[in-house]
Amino acid sequence: MRDRVKTYIECFVYGDNKQLDHLEKEREITREHRETELMIPPDIGRQAGKLIGLLIRATQAKRVLEFGTCLGYSTLWLAEAVRITGGRLTAIEKENCMCERTMHNLKAAGLTDYVDLILGDAEKEIDKLNPGFDLILQDSDKILYPVMLERTVRLLKINGILIADDALFKPMGMAESLSGATDLYNQLIFKDKRLYSTILPIGDGLAVSVKISD
Repeated sequence: MRDRVKTYIECFVYGDNKQLDHLEKEREITREHRETELMIPPDIGRQAGKLIGLLIRATQAKRVLEFGTCLGYSTLWLAEAVRITGGRLTAIEKENCMCERTMHNLKAAGLTDYVDLILGDAEKEIDKLNPGFDLILQDSDKILYPVMLERTVRLLKINGILIADDALFKPMGMAESLSGATDLYNQLIFKDKRLYSTILPIGDGLAVSVKISD
């Protein structure tokens, strides 16, 4: 049932850039030749990418931040959206090989002029950033989600949006080393009076929060 719904939705939801289509085809080829799903580099998926792009457009976000780019799939969605709004994306990735792949994909998509790509540890780089972001995507190491939350919220402007990927790892039965951190993050955002939050069953789950007060 869930697969049929996903297929139906994605009949309408297309990538905003041809390089996104290329990455999706590359992922499917990889899936055919890998023994398990765990061997496939993760990405947020088309539905989540479209939603985040929609939110950036709807809010006319100018300053967008991404923690964890992997191959750059989500980065392309964000960069294409800020191109439309006249904004800029700051993206941080700690793995050199992933950073190089992200830059390659940004170049192929013609989006390098809209992105500041930083090679570094998100937990350390966050302290170098100035506050006032309109939207932040948290998709770094899961253990960092609760660790970075307080500093991440401080970076958001009032009415800014915070999105965390993989919010449903706990009910999906993922390893405790991953799901424990995302579950704690979920508990924290729902207790935080500065945030108005929900969780959407898109992909592996998106925790979406709006900062309503300092």
